[in-house]
Amino acid sequence: MKLRLSCLLLLAAVLASACAPAATGFGEIVGAAGSRPAPTSAPPSTSAAPPAPREVPAETHTGKGDGQFSTAWPADQPAFLTFECPKCSSNVFVETDGADGLLVNAIGRYKGTSWFNVSPFDQPATEITVRANAAWTATITDFRSVPELTAGAPKSGKGDAVFRVAKGVTKAAFTAKGRGHVAVWVTTESSIDLLVNEIGDQQRTLELREQAFLRIEDWDGSWTITPS
Repeated sequence: MKLRLSCLLLLAAVLASACAPAATGFGEIVGAAGSRPAPTSAPPSTSAAPPAPREVPAETHTGKGDGQFSTAWPADQPAFLTFECPKCSSNVFVETDGADGLLVNAIGRYKGTSWFNVSPFDQPATEITVRANAAWTATITDFRSVPELTAGAPKSGKGDAVFRVAKGVTKAAFTAKGRGHVAVWVTTESSIDLLVNEIGDQQRTLELREQAFLRIEDWDGSWTITPS
């Protein structure tokens, strides 16, 4: 009787083993009492707000025709370049060796303002290259030279321009007249946003961030911006 019971138990063990699912080599680690481990939290952000603008001595560079000049502008400070070529009659290009790349792309006589080094996380500019067929002047200044957009005070102009958004301003009505390309950029704490990138006449409302910088690219057209 004992022998028969032992055989029955052995047979049951063999059958249970045969019916068990085959091992796959993959599994899941669980915590105590069968609970799943808590998901790993995302690593903390390493981005930081850009340093506050500070006063930097202006630079003025002059030339005639194609040329190149070096700039000693601090890498952590936004720079605003006003380029003038009143007697240019063909293509005008101004570009940097930094992340900002092309600053001016126009035809004929030109006067306008662009920016570079506006984001401390990008490659700063050290060399500026000019393509022109006449005498030109390039002036680099700090934030003090940038006109301010204040609520209820419209600004109108023609060509490329840069503004500083006053405290309390969160939006602006923007209109542009012309047949060429129109772009509007605005800085944030860690990036640059493209708000307008169109061809021809424009009429829209822009969402802004107070105390940011705003850039209009419209070298052959006229525009009006009304902040509120």
